[in-house]
Amino acid sequence: MRQDTRVRSLVESLDVEQILPQPYAAYRPLLVDGLCFFLERLPSNRLLEIVSDQLELALDTSFADRVLALLHRCPTLHKLGQVVSRDRRLCHELRQRLQRLESVPPTTRLDDLPDDVYQELKNIDGIDLSAHPLAEASVAVVLPFTWQDGSRAGHRHGVFKVLKPGVEKRLHEELEIWAELGGFLEERCEHHGLPNLDYRETLDSVRRLLKQEVHFEREQKNLAEAADFYAHDTDVVIPRLLPFSSNRVTAMERVDGDKITDVKLDRGNRGKLADRVFEALVARPFWDQAEVSRFHADPHAGNLFCTPDERVAILDWTLVGRLGKEQRIDLVQIVLGGITLNETRICGAVSRLGRTQPDESRLRTCVCAALREVRQGCLPGFDWSQRLLDGIAASTGMGFPENLVLFRKALLTLSGVVADIATDCSLDRVMLNSGLRQFSCELPSRMLATPASRSFGTHVSNVELMELLGSWPGTANAYWLGFWQDSLETLQRIQG
Repeated sequence: MRQDTRVRSLVESLDVEQILPQPYAAYRPLLVDGLCFFLERLPSNRLLEIVSDQLELALDTSFADRVLALLHRCPTLHKLGQVVSRDRRLCHELRQRLQRLESVPPTTRLDDLPDDVYQELKNIDGIDLSAHPLAEASVAVVLPFTWQDGSRAGHRHGVFKVLKPGVEKRLHEELEIWAELGGFLEERCEHHGLPNLDYRETLDSVRRLLKQEVHFEREQKNLAEAADFYAHDTDVVIPRLLPFSSNRVTAMERVDGDKITDVKLDRGNRGKLADRVFEALVARPFWDQAEVSRFHADPHAGNLFCTPDERVAILDWTLVGRLGKEQRIDLVQIVLGGITLNETRICGAVSRLGRTQPDESRLRTCVCAALREVRQGCLPGFDWSQRLLDGIAASTGMGFPENLVLFRKALLTLSGVVADIATDCSLDRVMLNSGLRQFSCELPSRMLATPASRSFGTHVSNVELMELLGSWPGTANAYWLGFWQDSLETLQRIQG
C-alpha cells in the first residue's frame, strides 16, 4: 500500500475531525488534509512507529487516547497539543487527554543521553545527580540534582534541563514539513470554499519560534531577563539560573510546588491565584513603560506552578515574545475607541497594527459589529478588543505581525489555564485594576510631562485623558444614534 494511502486510512480511523467543535465544522476537512500532508512527509521509519502505536492500542480505545498517542510521537504536534489542551471549545474528554502532554511521565534514562552530555553532567564538581528524571516535555527532559552551595549550609536542590535523545533530528524533520504546510493549506482552503487565511505566514512564525526550543543559551538569557523584570514582584517566582549551565544544559534551582491547575485551595484563594496569573503574565508586561516589553509565550499549565506559599512560579522561558511600545499604544487606542464608540479611532489603530492593510469596507463592518456589542452591554475592555482583532483577521484576511499573533496565542492558552483555576476570574477586571495602579504611580511624572507624551506605562497621554473626559456628550449621542439604528435594522429583518 502506498504511504499516502496508508496515512489517509490512519487519519480516517483516528476520527480526528472530532477535535474541532461544531462551530468550526467547516474546517474539519482541512484539518484532515493538513494532518495527512504532515504524516505523509515523515520518514517511513517514524510513520511505522506511529502506525505500530495505533495497532497496539485496544480496539475500543477512544479517539482522544489515539490522538494523544499520535501527538506524543511528534515534538511539534506535542507542543500544539499543550497549547490547545485547556481550550474549552474542545470536548471535555479530549482536553483531559491533551493535558497529559503538559508534563508526561519520564521515559528517558541517564544512559540514553548522548555520551558528551552525560559526561558533562557527571564531571561537575559537587553535584549529586539523581538517576531518575523528574519530568519530560515536548523536547526536553528534566533531571534533578543536589549540590553544596558554599554560601549556605546544607545541600540545595536544582534541575538540569537537557534535550531528549534524538529530538533535534525529529524536530528538524518536522519543521521542514511545516515550511511547506502553510502553502498547502491555503490551496486546500480554495478547494473547500473556506476563507483564505494567511496560513503560510502564521506557520512560518510558529516554525521560527519552535526552532528556539533547542537553543538553551537563548533560554538562559530569557531566564535572567525575567528574573530582573519580576525581581520586585513578591507574588512571582522565577527559577534562579545556576552557574552549571552551558549551550547543551540549562541548570536552575528547583522550585517546590504543584501544577497550578492541580493546587488544592478553597474557592476564594483559587480566585486570588487566578488573578495573580493574569497579573503576572499579561498585565505586568502590557503596562510596562519600556520600549519593548517581554512576555512568556508558552504559558501552558505545565509551565506554571503554585508554590506552598501560594506564589506563581513561571517556568521554562524558552519561548519569549516581545511587544513594542507603539503596539501597546494602539491596543489601548482600540479600547478607548470602544469606550467612546469612535469607529474612526478603532480603524486607525487596527490599520497601524496590521502587517497587511485590510479591505476598508470589511474592516468598518467588523468594527461596527463590535460597537453594536458595546451598545448592547458588552464591556469594551481588553478581552473585547482581542475578539475584535480575531474577527478582523478571520473576515478580512488581514495579517498581523508575528509578535502580535504570538501574544494572542499565549493569551488564549493562558485564558484556558485560568478558567481551570477559577471560572469567575475576569481578564478585564485584572487589567483595569492593574492599569489603575500603574496610573496612580505615574501621576507625579505626568505633572512634568508634555501634554502629548505617551511615555507612561498606561500608554495614554494627558491630552487623550482630557479628550476622554470631554467626550461623554458626544459618546452619549453616538450611543443613542447607534441604538436607534440597531433597532431599525432589527425591525427590518423581522419584517423582511
